[in-house]
Amino acid sequence: MIQFHNVSKTYKNGTKALQGVNLTIEDGEFVFIVGSSGAGKSTLMKMILMEETPTEGQIEVNGYNLGKLKRRDIPFFRRTLGVVFQDFRLIPTMSVYDNVAFALRVTNVSTKDIRRRVPYILGLVGLQSKARSMPEQLSGGEQQRVALARALVNNPSLIIADEPTGNIDPELSYEIVDLLNEINKCGTTIVMVTHEHDLVSQFNHRVLTIENGSIVSDNHWEGARHEI
Repeated sequence: MIQFHNVSKTYKNGTKALQGVNLTIEDGEFVFIVGSSGAGKSTLMKMILMEETPTEGQIEVNGYNLGKLKRRDIPFFRRTLGVVFQDFRLIPTMSVYDNVAFALRVTNVSTKDIRRRVPYILGLVGLQSKARSMPEQLSGGEQQRVALARALVNNPSLIIADEPTGNIDPELSYEIVDLLNEINKCGTTIVMVTHEHDLVSQFNHRVLTIENGSIVSDNHWEGARHEI
């Protein structure tokens, strides 16, 4: 699903964000990536999303060799991923339904399929009754569930969650990760960046720790992998 082969990233200002990272994440895994601010977590995520390219090394995601990917093919590659951001990134002028449907419309999915798929996904995240609500009418936790629904609606094999609990109340953080956990049980690979160690300890999954651009710990918890 994800492979990093001796990947390093040095920015133009001389900052060494990643140094010699080797990493394999298999289909169906749930992996937490933890580390302090500036450790390299965000750079790692940007590499997976092709928002940054490595200075050295090779990256493969969902069967794509990212170093050989042509610019015109990047949008197609990104459609194989679901992404959940810390700041939700909802379109404020669109309803909950339309925010989720938008992810399908840009891939030319038929109106019939959108009408079938969107209510089903909103049901999965417990937001059926909020379909016509606007983002400003929702709590932070509800907005993050809309963002999760949007990431899920294209049925991706891999979901990248970048600090998805960073802007919501602590009591709602468990709820969001538990939702991701249930999605993972259905076979979807989950990679979640977080700094909340207490939250990570409540789930029995693999934990990668990054310090100074290197992976310093890789704990394979029993039960971290699920059969698809």
